[in-house]
Amino acid sequence: MNRTRALTEGAILASLYAVLFLITLFLPVLSLFTIFLLSLPYAIYTVRHGLKKSMVFVLTTMVLTIILGSVTAINVPILFGSVGVVMGHLYRKKISAFGLLAGAALTYLANFILIYVVSILLLEINLIDTMKQSIEETIVLTEKFSGAMGGDAEATIQQLRELVEIVPYLIPALFVILSVVFALASIFVTNLIMKRFRVEVPHWEPFRNWSFPKSIIWYYLATILLYMTNPEQGSALYIVTMNLYIVLEIVLAIQGLAFIYFYFWVKKKGKTIPVLVTISLFIIPVGLHVVRILGIIDLGFDLRKRIKPEA
Repeated sequence: MNRTRALTEGAILASLYAVLFLITLFLPVLSLFTIFLLSLPYAIYTVRHGLKKSMVFVLTTMVLTIILGSVTAINVPILFGSVGVVMGHLYRKKISAFGLLAGAALTYLANFILIYVVSILLLEINLIDTMKQSIEETIVLTEKFSGAMGGDAEATIQQLRELVEIVPYLIPALFVILSVVFALASIFVTNLIMKRFRVEVPHWEPFRNWSFPKSIIWYYLATILLYMTNPEQGSALYIVTMNLYIVLEIVLAIQGLAFIYFYFWVKKKGKTIPVLVTISLFIIPVGLHVVRILGIIDLGFDLRKRIKPEA
């Protein structure tokens, strides 16, 4: 009976994967959403039938992918299959929300690294070269546009040229950031569906309560001190310093944003202003410096404990 149910559900979920795969492959606009649903069939199957049977399910979808797409698309079931299986296993273990995030993010990270290595060794496609070429094309377009409009975009062009130089060294940070973003999106979508299947999903703390360890400040300070030593570009110390600096700045910005949400919650002023602040950071990046400073103060001086609620 259990075997029949596993086969039946496997066929249904494999069909669901096939539909999502085809949409992602041939409908670019919808793919922005469906790409985060690709891990869902694997997560559901793993929750219901465990790790061993889920391996067979992954192999089945790999065959489907080759039939519907091509051999080169095999990375899709490998990437999203592994993430979905890990997530499904962690749902079964009833792990915490941040444990689920860590598991999904680390799986994405391992896959991104694998894809990057394979693309260089087997397909002779270098992600770094592609990114540099895109930036260089942007520089050419910027120069042409500024010339046609009679403007001076030298500062922007210079920044883009500097970006071309450092892009190869920022791949680790880029992979980490993408892994966390993909993991959060996949978990958000999967949680919504899992609730429909009456699967217990981990509880997330409200964003206003998010807080990182105080040790983050010391790591950030150490990174700044290393950065001030002007390590030689391309050296191991340079690569480590640059990537740590970027990741830690994002962490401190998140801490600062969480404090802003906490402040307006305590003062009972609603979420409108915090949401507008969050959106503005994508439009006016300079605001990130202020938010980051708030994050540092909040971590260092327990700023939230000093906020008094409205009488």
